[in-house]
Amino acid sequence: MSLPRRDFLILSVAALIAPQVRANPNTNWRRDFEAFVLDGLATTQTPGMSVAIIRGGRTVFAQGYGYAYIATARHVTADTVFQIASVSKTVTATAMMMLSQEGRFKLDDAVAPLLDFPVEHPKYPDAPVTFRHLFTHTSGISDEVYGDLDFTGKTPPSLRDFLAGYLARGGRWYAADKCWSGAKPGTAWSYSNVAVALLGYLAGRVSPEPLDVVTQKRIFAPLGMRNTAWRYEGISDRHLAQPYEFEGRRYRRIPHQSYPDWPAGLLCTSANDFAKFLRIYTEEGRVDDRTYLTQDALKAMLTPHPVVMDPQRPTNRQGLIWQLFDWKGAHLAGHHGGDPGAASVAVFDFARHIAVLAFANIDDSHRFKPFQNEVTFRLLDRANVA
Repeated sequence: MSLPRRDFLILSVAALIAPQVRANPNTNWRRDFEAFVLDGLATTQTPGMSVAIIRGGRTVFAQGYGYAYIATARHVTADTVFQIASVSKTVTATAMMMLSQEGRFKLDDAVAPLLDFPVEHPKYPDAPVTFRHLFTHTSGISDEVYGDLDFTGKTPPSLRDFLAGYLARGGRWYAADKCWSGAKPGTAWSYSNVAVALLGYLAGRVSPEPLDVVTQKRIFAPLGMRNTAWRYEGISDRHLAQPYEFEGRRYRRIPHQSYPDWPAGLLCTSANDFAKFLRIYTEEGRVDDRTYLTQDALKAMLTPHPVVMDPQRPTNRQGLIWQLFDWKGAHLAGHHGGDPGAASVAVFDFARHIAVLAFANIDDSHRFKPFQNEVTFRLLDRANVA
């Protein structure tokens, strides 16, 4: 696998429409949006896409376009399940903040005393890695070695074995000058899948149950997310979108992804299901009389970290996993995801109680990205009037 397989940057075959829509927004808007998406799918050689708009407590628009499986002409619907790559991190972050608000850890607690293998920055052994560092990509953990690992066609190691082998001195993949950056923890931003995988692993160290159990019991089941699982094996084939790449004027099926750091990118879900998850953020942490996140937890997640992500884009800031940016005078939070055969984005406006998402079964390429961004912006425009 190569490092760009899970992209993170903030918003900077002719397909056929599937006959499903959750609501009936203005017909002209829906018709125009459909035409735009179908044209964009054809232009970017994208087999299929599903989208949704969430406003307050309900999904006001959910639609599938194109193909989930080309050979059988199986269409994408709002219930088609896509791997959402790095957007998975937002679920990991939400679950961990639920544990934090129960007092199981504080954001500035060191993580090493809680682990069953040693973790310390080799250049700064007296500067402990904290939960906040993992949430904000400022831990000093580097993905340099990770980007060269390839688990395709293999049974990946367990999450614990992978992390111990990557982060602990003497581990199978450990390289002091590559698995760790030259920056002291807390001083520099560097996106890290391994750091978020460690964050997810800590769920089972601060609570009796691992992350997959915590999310199933406390997020997926209560919200009615029935077509959501951390691995493809947990989803019926009839619901799954097949990942594709386009080369030589042909679509080529590619394997479903499999890698050990699943809390950072292997969540599989549908537009309808993930729209239910985003209600946590459009309803200020409380959905159907159940509190998922307190106001203090939400404030912490949406407070910009003082370490700047990119000096060239000073208005783009890092929250707790969610990345923060401005658009048309609104303060938004969002996340992109990209893997081979998977491209995803989710964005919400906390103040206006709206959110949007778009999932696709093609690589998150530079050609696809502008189209994906324009889809997102059009959905956001519609969300403000839906």
